[in-house]
Amino acid sequence: MPARTGPADSPGKLDTLVRALNLIPYFQAHPDRTVLEAAKDLGRDPAELIDELARLACCGVGTWPEELVELTASYQRVQITNSQGMDHPLRLTPTEAGALLLTLESLEATPGLTDREAVISAAAKLRGILGPEVAAIFDSIAADDPAERTSQEILREAMEAGRKLRFTYRSRSSDRTSTRVVDPARIFVTGGETYLTAWEETSGRHKNFRADRMSQVHILDEDSSPHLAALPFDVEDPFGYRRITEQAELLIHPEHTWLADYFPVTLGEVAEDGWVQARMPVGSKEWLIRFALGQSDRLKVTGPPELVAEVRGHAVAALTAYDQGSKFASQ
Repeated sequence: MPARTGPADSPGKLDTLVRALNLIPYFQAHPDRTVLEAAKDLGRDPAELIDELARLACCGVGTWPEELVELTASYQRVQITNSQGMDHPLRLTPTEAGALLLTLESLEATPGLTDREAVISAAAKLRGILGPEVAAIFDSIAADDPAERTSQEILREAMEAGRKLRFTYRSRSSDRTSTRVVDPARIFVTGGETYLTAWEETSGRHKNFRADRMSQVHILDEDSSPHLAALPFDVEDPFGYRRITEQAELLIHPEHTWLADYFPVTLGEVAEDGWVQARMPVGSKEWLIRFALGQSDRLKVTGPPELVAEVRGHAVAALTAYDQGSKFASQ
């Protein structure tokens, strides 16, 4: 079996493929719908639907013309003349449905949900369809043990009561653990993790705290002042990376461009040596330096010059300390 040379498909790419394939049965079931109407039904952007329909015209069960999907698409009408048998929505297997139910049960206890009742309803419908096959999956709302309060539940309670919070926090950006007193402003979920955005008086600005890095969380008997007027929020950019003006210039090895799927990296052109140019917001210089050193076999920091010098300085210091430690151990 030949070795795989290309990067692995990310979950985002697979999700995009599934959504695109489901457009075929949708438009076959609703031949009179325009792209604008379909976008409203599916909660999608019309331009994205047009792009996905254009790609579908290049898909099929083979590579010969007669094996490809035949369709014509415009904003006014979508006509599918040959679906190549892909005329039913992709359905969940029992295993996939069970995994989805587990996810819904986890979401039920997550703070900050826009519509928790919709999650509970979807989980109940799945249980009704699957029947005894899911008897072993824990029902998160069937019992409530007050002794098992999580940090997320305390955050939600503090938000509803409008009170300050005190907790111990392990910061990934500074690699330190400290006690924080904050005014909770917003709870949001992204990438499967729950975050608290809160005003920290000691730093004079809003900060994001990940719930699973909190411990010893306590609600204080003080009213919070979250400074909501100074808190813009973009659901597509919850951490505010687009508002960060300082950018690091990178070169990423072509086999490791998957980093852009997990970090706020914007890929650019391919350089002459095959490495890919990229940019990354510098929200915390300490964190970015540690990130660059940890990924040194996958990327290089090429700018700005002062950041390159700092990364090189930390690398030299680490190597020097390692050499000195090796000499001490050999004595």
